[in-house]
Amino acid sequence: MYRNVALAHACVREHAGPAVLFAALAVGWTWPLVLHLRDAVPGGPGDNYSFLWNLWWMRHVLATPGLSYFHTTYLFYPFGTPITNHPHTALPALVAATLLAPVSIVTAQNLLLLAYLFGNMAIMYALVWDLTRHTRAAVLAGVLFGISPYLASHLLGHFDLIAVWPLPAFALLVRRAVQGGSKRSAIGAGVVLAATAYIAYYYVVYLCFFLAVYLLAWLDAVGVRWSSRMQMPLTRRFRRGLMAAAVLFATIALWIVITGGTAVRLGRFVVSAYTPQNVLTAMWICVLGSVLCTWRPAIVHRGIAGEQVRRAAGVAAWVAAMFAVGAAPLLWQAARLVGRGEYVTQAYQWRSAPRGVDLIAPLLGPPFHPLLQAVGFDAYTFTHLNRIEGIGWIGIVPALLFFRARVWNAHVSPDLRIWRTVAAAFAVWALGPFLTVADFDTGLKLPVILLRYVPFVANARMPGRAMIGVFMALAVISGVAFSAAQGWLRRPAFQWLLIGLLAFEFWDAPIPLTLLDRPAAYQELAAEPPGGVCEVPFGIGDGLSGGLGSQERRVLYYATVHEHPLVGGYIGRMPADAAQRYEDMPVVGALLRLSDGRPDSSGPTDARRSSCRYVVVNRPRMSAGLRAYVQQLPLELVAADEERDIYRVR
Repeated sequence: MYRNVALAHACVREHAGPAVLFAALAVGWTWPLVLHLRDAVPGGPGDNYSFLWNLWWMRHVLATPGLSYFHTTYLFYPFGTPITNHPHTALPALVAATLLAPVSIVTAQNLLLLAYLFGNMAIMYALVWDLTRHTRAAVLAGVLFGISPYLASHLLGHFDLIAVWPLPAFALLVRRAVQGGSKRSAIGAGVVLAATAYIAYYYVVYLCFFLAVYLLAWLDAVGVRWSSRMQMPLTRRFRRGLMAAAVLFATIALWIVITGGTAVRLGRFVVSAYTPQNVLTAMWICVLGSVLCTWRPAIVHRGIAGEQVRRAAGVAAWVAAMFAVGAAPLLWQAARLVGRGEYVTQAYQWRSAPRGVDLIAPLLGPPFHPLLQAVGFDAYTFTHLNRIEGIGWIGIVPALLFFRARVWNAHVSPDLRIWRTVAAAFAVWALGPFLTVADFDTGLKLPVILLRYVPFVANARMPGRAMIGVFMALAVISGVAFSAAQGWLRRPAFQWLLIGLLAFEFWDAPIPLTLLDRPAAYQELAAEPPGGVCEVPFGIGDGLSGGLGSQERRVLYYATVHEHPLVGGYIGRMPADAAQRYEDMPVVGALLRLSDGRPDSSGPTDARRSSCRYVVVNRPRMSAGLRAYVQQLPLELVAADEERDIYRVR
């Protein structure tokens, strides 16, 4: 017993310093959030309101018998909407409704964000410590992963994506299960995967992908060996023909770029050649054909022990079983969603697929650094790149450590080969469906273009988010590089200096904040009897479409103040027929059309037949048409402030 206590004390002493450092970084990196825990949330007005509504909805469900969290009529009233296909953050919302119940939803959300950041660093620290038993290496990995530019971009509103701690937790447990044969670790990995389903859908997809890549890399059963082909006369002629065709297609593509292209008539057919991408794709096919005429790929099957295969299969089976059990409520809701035909995903073609990380993005610098933000922002703007979904900056320190680690062989760390494979796999995913350079589609199609045909995986539609897998792999590789350093790079003072430099180049404070208020008019509305609330200007929207009408998402937060059902609203995936349902409703249809800038000819109607029991009029944002329409409705003033009037429909 005394020995166990002594070991526990030694463990606390060894890891207390890094824990304090991570807590300080979580507060400093999000500064001045800690000063506004009760009255602000990170980012500009937008998606952040949705996550506040999630926390309120969980509290309301737990306080109201008979309600289901995964379907609500408090948005898109009166028919409601499922939120299974929405960033519902059910697990964080449950924590906010129980452990954090004494504080407001705003404070709870901010405390959750700070806990995410601490957990991101601490669990990555644990993963690399398990690999290296080297404190500074683990600290470096925790900082690299836990405050990466990927998180800096998504902290501006995508709060579900800040909780990246399940990735290193899953990786740690999978490694122990695979390499140590621990059944308990395999079960734990399944539990983490199930928990992730209640946090962020994207990360469930990424964890499944990681498991497949990790197991295949660990087995190392298949490889590719390239050998030169014997150059027969026919092969040489064919290769030269392909090279000539590639040059021709490249020339045509250049001509299209310079001139803008034209339409070519071939008999009865007209071929449009206004963009160079199809011609460039043909060029890449010719280049590939030329390479295959020179080099012969061969699949190499390496002998592996049956025990390895059984262990890998056992780990996968335990993970799948525990996920099925733990995520059963969510899986059942998803099955019902599909069965009712309410599953919504983005429809796109190859050319219109969301783009991934541009090939030059790693060269554009940190777009959120307080000293270099203007330069980074201008660089992303000049190249027309998305600095939220297309973040590619990995930092100077990680790049140097990664390339230094490449010179070491597997005898230094057998995990290096596996984690390089993981880094490469996630990097290919992050590049997206086609390779872009400075916002130019090169026509080179990448494997991710096929994911749109994979059910459910296709809904993880933003390929640039796979960069979190790249950062996880880079953190591990950098940690291994640190732990195995030689000479001057091994000196503690120099290693702490590198950790400090890494924290500096990933710094993003002070962060922008959205200040929140609780207008007295909404608090008066909260005391009114139940009924649907129509915010005017009126609107509906989701993360796939541009929406209709007003896209003022602040009303989601105000709905948590007045606690009435909201007619219309905004959600990750809007019901497919929501727009048509509202168009056909009396009063609501007119409000939607007029708020959308369209004329309305519906004529007078009985307002009592509408779903609007209360009408909130935002005076500064009213158009003349909306104002005239609202004035002819039978309304009774309930409350007012300097910006809005709240009416009851008589």
